[in-house]
Amino acid sequence: MATVAPVLLGSGTAEAAPLTGGVRRLALHNINTNERFDGVYWADGHYRPEVLRKLDVLLRDHRAKQVCRYDPRLFDLLARVHQAVGSDQPFEVICGYRSRRTNALARRRSRGVAKESYHTRGMAIDIRLPDAHLRGISEIAKGMQSGGVGYYPRSDFVHLDVGPVRSW
Repeated sequence: MATVAPVLLGSGTAEAAPLTGGVRRLALHNINTNERFDGVYWADGHYRPEVLRKLDVLLRDHRAKQVCRYDPRLFDLLARVHQAVGSDQPFEVICGYRSRRTNALARRRSRGVAKESYHTRGMAIDIRLPDAHLRGISEIAKGMQSGGVGYYPRSDFVHLDVGPVRSW
């Protein structure tokens, strides 16, 4: 049986509850492309490169048709949040990777888009869960102290990234 390595993403109190089991899995539904993923991305103490590539494609900038290599720490954060929330549903992905050009277009449409967004680095994702409250997702993620957490109730999503710890 594989030993589970601790997930060292932050120093918050939620850190005391690492991912359980010998595997780490995710379930995602990209609402823009209607593509889905449900599977194991980490097993036997290692990330599975072929699965990480599938996740990179699922989270691509579908407007610019560009794929970015994602920081796998974000997948660990998602798995931990999903486990803590106790959801039975896949994450609905509102936005994954954004090319610099797509990010610039988004900035022209909305004041809330950062010029140096972690979306452009493969370190951020905007999500929601059909069976969980956004505020609950946001509070759980903030407690993990694992990166940035943005709560957007009007737009119906939570932003998660593995950059510096901060919230808005």
